[in-house]
Amino acid sequence: MEYSLLVISLLIILGFFSGLVSVIAGVGGGVFFVSILTLLFFIPINIAIDTSTFIILTSSLAGFIIYLKQKRTTLKLTIIFSSFSILGSFSASLLFMFIQIDDYILKVLFASVLLIAGLNMIYKAIHTRRNMNPQNDIKKDFSLKEHNFKINLKKTMPLFFLAGFIANFLGLGGGIINTPALHIILKYPIHNSTAISTSIIFFTAIYNTIIKALYGQIDYLVGITIAIGSIVGSIFGAKISNKMPKTYLQFFVAIVLMGLAIRMYF
Repeated sequence: MEYSLLVISLLIILGFFSGLVSVIAGVGGGVFFVSILTLLFFIPINIAIDTSTFIILTSSLAGFIIYLKQKRTTLKLTIIFSSFSILGSFSASLLFMFIQIDDYILKVLFASVLLIAGLNMIYKAIHTRRNMNPQNDIKKDFSLKEHNFKINLKKTMPLFFLAGFIANFLGLGGGIINTPALHIILKYPIHNSTAISTSIIFFTAIYNTIIKALYGQIDYLVGITIAIGSIVGSIFGAKISNKMPKTYLQFFVAIVLMGLAIRMYF
């Protein structure tokens, strides 16, 4: 593939919007990065997955730093939740060292995850709208330090594990599982849930990127180019996300995800 100035510019622009939406919605970005690389630039899906992992590392770092400054997440919570996610990624690494998955099967699996993610995001949007009138979406007196997440932690441990497994296997961030687990089961407000999800994604991506760099096929030129736009989009998204309602964005992203899924199926 010849990387002309036009192609590089397009990659940066797509990276910007992917990073923007990903951080606001707390989904990590892999659902967009892999789709962009496979559908628009015809990069083999195994390379797209590995490259997506690298991009997620850079974009989630920007979001994580800003969310820490905004006090919407904490290092302690991130380490606790990330430990289960990294364990899931580690399990996927071991499993797929001995099992090779055909590219077509990978595409079908990825498209299925996109479809589920879209449906899940519609559910989250409806759930959020139902709780908007009582102002349950943003609790001004909510405190991360005082919130007791340990009551339902056992219920979310398998979900964080699954998110890490999928992140390693399909090049996703895992936010499609992390965010609803944090919001619905652990009872964090949605704005904190997306922030904590981004933090988990970053720590999990550190492990996944190391593994992909050693045993995978990362296209660093494409990855760095998209990452440049994605980092800027992530910074911008993290700064504005606390001031905007998420329901319209969630419905829009859901439609995009399901459209990409249908396109990838055929």
